[in-house]
Amino acid sequence: MEQTQNHVRVAIVGGGIAGLSAAWYLQQQGETAYALIEQSPRWGGKILTEVVEGYGDRPFIIDAGPESFVTRKPGALNLAREAGVEYIASSDETRDIFILSKGRPIEVPLKPLPFVTSPIMSPWGKLRMAFEPLVPRKGDDADESLAQFTSRRLGKEALEKFIGPILGGIYNTNPEEQSILTTSPIMRELEAQYGSLFWALFARMRQARKAPPAADGAEKPPRFITFKQGAQSLVDEVVTQLNGRLCLEMGVQSISRENGGYRLNLTDGAAMTADSVVLATPANASAAMLGDMAPEVAAKLAQIEHVHIGTISLIFKSEDAQTERRMQGLMIPRREKRAIDAVTWTSNKLPDRSPSDYTLIRVFFGGGQPEIAELSDEELAATVVRELHDLVGISGQPVEYRIARWLDSYPQAAVGHLDHVAAIERALPAGVFVTGSSYRGLAVPDCIAQGEQSAHAVLEYIADLN
Repeated sequence: MEQTQNHVRVAIVGGGIAGLSAAWYLQQQGETAYALIEQSPRWGGKILTEVVEGYGDRPFIIDAGPESFVTRKPGALNLAREAGVEYIASSDETRDIFILSKGRPIEVPLKPLPFVTSPIMSPWGKLRMAFEPLVPRKGDDADESLAQFTSRRLGKEALEKFIGPILGGIYNTNPEEQSILTTSPIMRELEAQYGSLFWALFARMRQARKAPPAADGAEKPPRFITFKQGAQSLVDEVVTQLNGRLCLEMGVQSISRENGGYRLNLTDGAAMTADSVVLATPANASAAMLGDMAPEVAAKLAQIEHVHIGTISLIFKSEDAQTERRMQGLMIPRREKRAIDAVTWTSNKLPDRSPSDYTLIRVFFGGGQPEIAELSDEELAATVVRELHDLVGISGQPVEYRIARWLDSYPQAAVGHLDHVAAIERALPAGVFVTGSSYRGLAVPDCIAQGEQSAHAVLEYIADLN
């Protein structure tokens, strides 16, 4: 298209980790003029770190959003290495994890004998789980919900009392409605390969014991990584190395065709033109931008449900946050009908993130009762403190708290979600791409991988234009 002063080859809309990754990998491939546009005053999206000082021997490092990243999906690990950001091992211990059952926390048993004696499930429910190796593998590749998969392989009671609460805590969603092929495809892959989750577990353990050291002498990465100064440090370092046009506090109202390319109508009344556009925004936001130019695609995008989600991180004096048992995490099933979804004792999980005489607790809300996310800060904090008192006996009041909310921003991947996404991708105008958590995976490593894939797709498209 005709070159103007406000023209770029690629416009990337959305400065969360998917958009940042798209810009990063586009830049790594050569000199392609791009703009990265973000309507908020900061980069990173749901990756947000706050440093709170003045309470003791070291500051609080508070991650409102993601704080640790699995390396089995290598996106975050690879990006950290490429950007030169030092990472550290995050605690991958699963001890001291509890599930709320009939109003009281039950510790998740990790070994066979404690599991047999645990009150977490009835004897019949445990016996049904033990028969998992005898359950036939799924006979087709059709999608199913996390709940359907779990009950099919492990039984209904395992879904309701054991696995379901854990999955609900991880994804902050209802397992009955969540696509397994989107959120946890590894489970279906293990079933297809080994015929049983138990056999898969044993096989993986044998493989890990027999695995030879790396030929180049490199150390095997930890299962989970985090960053000493919080996840925001990855975002900040990536941004410092980007050399494109970076536009904060700039929104896109609509996108239209112009001279063989695209015109982005900006919220300040100006416009930008581009040969290609990457929409790294939630699907509902992308739908609004494409509504005039591609109404059918916009309608499909709008069908992807987005819900409220949020966290509140509470700082307690340790003497005011005592619990009967040492706890690292508490999962709260929706059937318990509580105002909060999960609790993490950050001070126990990542002890270097808080002063020695204080306890840092992070509480998730919005999944089970979305209206909680709309309370005022004071009402929300009071509600959460009451819940902590009722559920785990914390008697004191926090000395400070930090709240982060993302309203209508957390995607729900319904059964058949990937087919729906594929239909969207086929219907998009040539040169327009979508990427991010609304599409092919919710986790940060998924979003980074999608951003990289979008960069490659854009470069192929531009090459065909030349």
